[in-house]
Amino acid sequence: MTSTARHRLARTASSAAAIGILLGPLTACGHPGASSAGACTTIGISGRQIHAGLLLTETGAFATSFPAFRAGVDARLEMANDTGGVNGRQITYSYEDDDSDPNLNGAAAHRLVEQQKVFGVMEGAVDGAGSADYLATAGIPVTGVGADPSWGQHRNMFATSYYLADGPSVSTWGDFVHREGGTRAALVDTAYSETAPIFSRQMSDSLQSAGVTVVLRAQVTPTITDFTRLVGQIKNAHVDTITGGVTPDILAKLLPALRAADVPLKVVLAPGSYDPILLARLGPLLAGMTTFVDFVPFELDTPAHRTFLAAMNRYSPQIQPPAQQSAVNGWLAADMFIRGLQLAGTCPTRAAFIQNLRAVHDYDGGGLLPGPVDFTTNLGQLNTCFDFVRTADDGRSFVPLKPSLVCGRRLN
Repeated sequence: MTSTARHRLARTASSAAAIGILLGPLTACGHPGASSAGACTTIGISGRQIHAGLLLTETGAFATSFPAFRAGVDARLEMANDTGGVNGRQITYSYEDDDSDPNLNGAAAHRLVEQQKVFGVMEGAVDGAGSADYLATAGIPVTGVGADPSWGQHRNMFATSYYLADGPSVSTWGDFVHREGGTRAALVDTAYSETAPIFSRQMSDSLQSAGVTVVLRAQVTPTITDFTRLVGQIKNAHVDTITGGVTPDILAKLLPALRAADVPLKVVLAPGSYDPILLARLGPLLAGMTTFVDFVPFELDTPAHRTFLAAMNRYSPQIQPPAQQSAVNGWLAADMFIRGLQLAGTCPTRAAFIQNLRAVHDYDGGGLLPGPVDFTTNLGQLNTCFDFVRTADDGRSFVPLKPSLVCGRRLN
């Protein structure tokens, strides 16, 4: 994104407040059908500006989780601003980094709401639970990535997909493994991770629903684990499927060891690995790995992809390549925010944003999602449909499977 565009978006709260004071009395706004003499009094809304908050995990232990999220937000907001904004108002934001700490996540949310006076928040954080209760109690609209179970517990928090949920799993992963011929699975989890066991439980339930037996469980770190010993256990257990809450850095050591030991694998399924930068760093080591995404893969080259890539290249050119999962996550967070503002009326309130966006049955992210999301029913529910892509044999590209889209059912 150009420095000029970023400056327009990330103005300070004091500037936003000053503009609101100067322009508020000059511009009429109200609910549809309301008197033009009424002035908008909602915090974060002035005559010509909507001031939002951006809460992001950009530093700390999980700094690499959302590397292009902010760029995706910037591209979507600037595209909207260049076409008139929302009801004639430009969208700006104040930014806070939670440093991968749930306590700092809560403190950052307090600053955005109480000091920066934002209308709502776009969030790409590893642990949004640090601020979720506070934002819900304050009635603040939140859009972003459902990265932890707290996202599924509050009506004010909107996500197109929930990666971790307290409720039942879905059959989709198990259906895919069964389709590929997998019958005996090893669940490999990242040690010392709070979220890996949750995902592993979801995966285990999914596999067993499709008749795939979990025969081995292992907690692994890339620097401490004896991979030769682990490969021996996998081979002796006649495992043909590797999955679980496992990171690419672990797979980069495990997969070459499995190939060297001639372990006949049919499926290696890893979450969160659809990343061209990852291929540039580890590609050949990850040959044959499959991952899944909750949006249409870029390799299918749809009109929605072309719109996204053009906006990224125009407004966030520093992000190369632009076709990154976290950039899509940021774009969708901003797109949901814009949709909520549009539905909230010419003089939007936080309550109207939440109520009206929660009533949407057919949100598709402008075509980036594989199917419409029903915000009336998706709260805290795992997606039942995912697109599956595999790392090419040379490790240089992702290849969508045929068919790439697999839709399962919600388990009881």
